Amino acid sequence: MAIKKKKGGAVAGSDNEKLSVALDIGSSTLRIIAGHVTEDLQIKVKGYLEYPSSGVSKGSISDINKLASSIAYLIQEFQTKFGITVNHVITGVPGVYICAENQTGTATVQNGTVSIADRNRAIKNALAGITKINTSEYSIIHSTPQSYMTELSRNISNPVGQYARRIEVITHIIGCKNFYKLNIEHAINKTSTDISASAMIYDGNAAASSVLTEAEKEIGVITVDIGSGTTSATVFEGKKQLVSFGVDDGGDYITVQIAKAYSISMSDAELLKVRCGYASRYLMSEEDATFNTTMRVDAGSDKEFELEINYGELADVINRALNSIFDYLIVKIYSEVSQITEHISIGGGFVLTGGGSKLYGIDKVLQNALAKYRDNPSYSMVSINDKVRLGHPKGISLSEDCGISNQKIYDSDKAVVTGLLRSARFEDRKQYTIDDSENEAPKGRFGSIMKGVKNWFKNEF
Repeated sequence: MAIKKKKGGAVAGSDNEKLSVALDIGSSTLRIIAGHVTEDLQIKVKGYLEYPSSGVSKGSISDINKLASSIAYLIQEFQTKFGITVNHVITGVPGVYICAENQTGTATVQNGTVSIADRNRAIKNALAGITKINTSEYSIIHSTPQSYMTELSRNISNPVGQYARRIEVITHIIGCKNFYKLNIEHAINKTSTDISASAMIYDGNAAASSVLTEAEKEIGVITVDIGSGTTSATVFEGKKQLVSFGVDDGGDYITVQIAKAYSISMSDAELLKVRCGYASRYLMSEEDATFNTTMRVDAGSDKEFELEINYGELADVINRALNSIFDYLIVKIYSEVSQITEHISIGGGFVLTGGGSKLYGIDKVLQNALAKYRDNPSYSMVSINDKVRLGHPKGISLSEDCGISNQKIYDSDKAVVTGLLRSARFEDRKQYTIDDSENEAPKGRFGSIMKGVKNWFKNEF
């Protein structure tokens, strides 16, 4: 399906900011959102729409033509409904397709006072020291400074202007698999040659920027975004992003276990999970746990039959699948953290986002899973508060003419798509440019004019 383009582009009004558009490409759902992101991190939503995903399995593209067709339909409907012309989209990267590491970079301060160029050289040197991220296989999408140090001070958030002879930076670097990046860009470009991917953001960064508070990042918190095909996890402590990773299991793993337990199709199992699913029978009343329902399911060869389902037994199937996912995640978190520090304390516990987080009682199941590791000496390097909450997008308002319900945009499964808007503006690695020429003072009136022209072109194009 080819997209019909409208004339003109959408720009903001009073805040003079361009309208940003984000596209969340999930295994089960495509989501698109447009909004203005203000200097104080607030998002003014101008339009939101979703559509079933096709051609994606476990976060990877299984059929690029089907995916492109789904994206084209969604964008066309979005443009028609909201009158917004889409030229560029910000897209997310599931954690299963990233590689992350922390690196230290240093630089000599040239003139006794730390300049932007000094800071940028330290970041550039951190990038030069990467060991886990193979640059022939990955493209760097984030290089986020966590803290700076000089001879006199540690944990500096902004070193520019301080007196020092030497500056050191700890940077969290995330690479995206090249083939995934190229395939997503190709799928978007197939919808229309006028549309391109302007930025790619790790899903975990997007979810965190949408739902976390600065206080949570300071005392330590772990975000887990549970999609249908993949799960992304991110660990913060002391306002530093320490660990980022993903696994190729999500809500679909639960659906598979239901399908196998009852010998039914994936579509019937998904319907059963959504309509009747509980994360544990112990969260149900005795009446609900013993309740039986019937469901017409596909028996093959265009035949159907009545299947009797006990709610309590269904909850047991779901609970076993959930515990399997959480056990793997918790062990993986402990393993990743142990490689970078001797001990950390996660006072904010876990924040869950994504479609999988909407399963009733999932927070209680994760709390119970954590209890198994709390007193185990093998996992003493990480102390995790058993607090678990669902993460709902914050700092969002709706334009009067967008026609979107509050409930729809504030659900936990909208964390990534809303966070993509905020992350692209405030956490894009390009804000830490390593081009020192951009930091040279222009000479004379002509130099000022040329710099103004250059900045205008950068902002407009």
